[in-house]
Amino acid sequence: MATLAVLACGGRRAAPKEGVTPDQTTGAVTALSPTAESGAKTVEELLEGRVPGLEVLHQPNGDLELRIRGTNSLLEGGPPLLVIDGMSVTPQNVGAALRALRPADVRDIQVLKDASSTSVYGSAGAHGVILITTRRE
Repeated sequence: MATLAVLACGGRRAAPKEGVTPDQTTGAVTALSPTAESGAKTVEELLEGRVPGLEVLHQPNGDLELRIRGTNSLLEGGPPLLVIDGMSVTPQNVGAALRALRPADVRDIQVLKDASSTSVYGSAGAHGVILITTRRE
């Protein structure tokens, strides 16, 4: 039995396919590149219904709440980490930060949903990470 366990643990790791970068091998990453044809007037409209597992919830007070994975996640509640041009946004300011952006200013949006892609952000990324890169002209 011990020999079998050693053989099972000592296997070689499969090499990635040629031409595939590590970013492309992660599991649950969704990328959006907004276009003029999208017709979105706000950044939250860019996100609504276009990213599987991402909910954009409109609060009665007019604020926004983002939720990845819904209520079925292991830790339940908790907003995802929002990072705009490398700067993290506090959960209380997510709505204001998204409203301050125009869809035309957004170059791309990446939504990281699984543990392997959010591990770089530590416990702050436990509920997912939304990366927004703007156009710098």
